[in-house]
Amino acid sequence: MIFGRKAREASEDAVEIESVDEELLDDEVDATDDQLDEDAGAAEGVADDDFDARVDGPFDFDEVDLDADGVERVEFGPLIITPFEGLGLQLHGDPNSGTVHALLAAFGDSGLELALFAAPRTGGLAAELREETIEEATQAGGHAGVADGPFGPEIQRVLPMEGPEGEQLFHVSRIWLVEGPRWLLRGTLMGRAGMVEGESEPADVFVEFFRNVVVKRDEQPRVPGELIHLAMPTGAAQG
Repeated sequence: MIFGRKAREASEDAVEIESVDEELLDDEVDATDDQLDEDAGAAEGVADDDFDARVDGPFDFDEVDLDADGVERVEFGPLIITPFEGLGLQLHGDPNSGTVHALLAAFGDSGLELALFAAPRTGGLAAELREETIEEATQAGGHAGVADGPFGPEIQRVLPMEGPEGEQLFHVSRIWLVEGPRWLLRGTLMGRAGMVEGESEPADVFVEFFRNVVVKRDEQPRVPGELIHLAMPTGAAQG
């Protein structure tokens, strides 16, 4: 299969792992309770069983030919992404051990956090994680529901948080869970993009970015749900 995507123009500059101002991702979290209830209430009518969440990506490495289109990509260990101009990247993990748990891609006032997990060949992990995420949100004093999204059922979650002056704010996010061959890719959409529906702006940029992700899982046996660590790309600069 030729991996010729409708991707945004890839940046010709070397990728730079830069510091992302995560406060930008908290914009608009001071929405009213009525607005949040309305957003989270979209938990009706989930995509049917015949829906293929990966028909347009994200793809498994064995499903594509990355040398066929000449597009610049960057490997973060098992995750291969297509950067574009203006995209900010930040690795999340343990600085003491050098372990990388997730990758945050930021653009404008929104961000998408990517994390990769081992999954069983038979599937089913996404449904389990959706149930766990909704239960955890409730226990934390927030609420979450499942709605139709670009990649099938997505979680729309609202969590309470304390503002800088002690005021009550809310962190709103959308969570995509997509299963591939023995892997599950989680995308957590935050900031303004986490408050819109479907592929509306500014979420459209991140939907396209997520579709262009390629997963290169190793052959190591792993327990379903185990976090698969990422890696710093060779030659990447930190700033």
